[in-house]
Amino acid sequence: MNISQIIFNRIWFALVAMLFVVSTVSGQSYVKKHEGGDFYIGAGVGISQSLAENSINADFLNHQMPSANLHVGYNFNPMFGVRLSAVFNAQTSRCSKAAKNALPEVYGNGRYGYYNCSAIASGVFNLTNVFMGYEQSRTMTWSGVVGMGYIQTFGFDKKIENWNQYPYYPVDGDGGGYIAGHVGVNCASKVNKALDIVVELRTNVTDNRYNGVSNGNHLDFFIDLMATAVYHFPNKQKCYRFDAPPKEPFLDPVLRDSTDTYQERLKYGERMITEVPFYAGFYYLNEVSLKRVNVVAQFLKRNPMVCLKIVGHPDTIDDVDAESNKRLARNRAVAVRNALIERFNISSSRLKIEYDDMVLQPFESVREWVPSVHFVMVEDFE
Repeated sequence: MNISQIIFNRIWFALVAMLFVVSTVSGQSYVKKHEGGDFYIGAGVGISQSLAENSINADFLNHQMPSANLHVGYNFNPMFGVRLSAVFNAQTSRCSKAAKNALPEVYGNGRYGYYNCSAIASGVFNLTNVFMGYEQSRTMTWSGVVGMGYIQTFGFDKKIENWNQYPYYPVDGDGGGYIAGHVGVNCASKVNKALDIVVELRTNVTDNRYNGVSNGNHLDFFIDLMATAVYHFPNKQKCYRFDAPPKEPFLDPVLRDSTDTYQERLKYGERMITEVPFYAGFYYLNEVSLKRVNVVAQFLKRNPMVCLKIVGHPDTIDDVDAESNKRLARNRAVAVRNALIERFNISSSRLKIEYDDMVLQPFESVREWVPSVHFVMVEDFE
């Protein structure tokens, strides 16, 4: 087994081990608050630096070549995810110094260019969330990336056809496909709920022939420095990333507007279906309970011959405090009558106030809205 195979095997073993450890830790430390994971796509550009055998310590700036990548990823939880990447690199390498010095008229500046494309599957480990826990408000996180895949080289400079006429530094211009791996770190900065800007530095390792030259080193390296825009898709609850869904304000079921489930019908001497709730112990109306009053007002406008008895009720049956219950029931009826007159322009001659010392519906807590006013349809008042 050669050195490259040993290194690849160790990278693969490390990746599997990290997957196991991080999945175990994250499964114990994260309480799921939403449905589904975090699916994202990304596109970025940057530079690639060849570290081929004859490129090290040689005209560094001239070896900075353009690079681009596309990502599709899925985070299973805030600590761990997987990513598929397609990467394009323009690359450059050098012939040996001896060859360049021997035949400068052939080798010129000693550099030749080529391209590579790679497809890599990676594990992404959010180190910030692993060690500090997930926080919805956090705007910057650091992650580690470990991946393996396939790399294809092509598009070698035509100049190497002339080089290959001499034995000093032959280059295989046909390119080839090889196993590749990478290890990197990135920093993600949140722009808004859906968008990140991610800066990633990764070291890539592959077979020594990927740049068209074969020697005894077994491995070749290059480095990518990329800036990528990453878009996170909302999950089933329309939340981004792993943000908890917003809490809905509590609304007692008795206050929920259910006017679309029934239709009031005119029956003299009968009670209307609609009832108006009040907060236990009080006699004020809010915007939700006023919707119920509006149902009554619209019914009266559709039936101009109908008059209503507005009957108020207390919360409890208490003989010791009967007078207080009476006042509460009457005040509730008055509040509804005033709303019909002042807000909905119903004639006061069509409305009559009554009270009943019996509760309309039992309740379990003082912090509740309870039905407290009902209506009786009459043709006129006796």
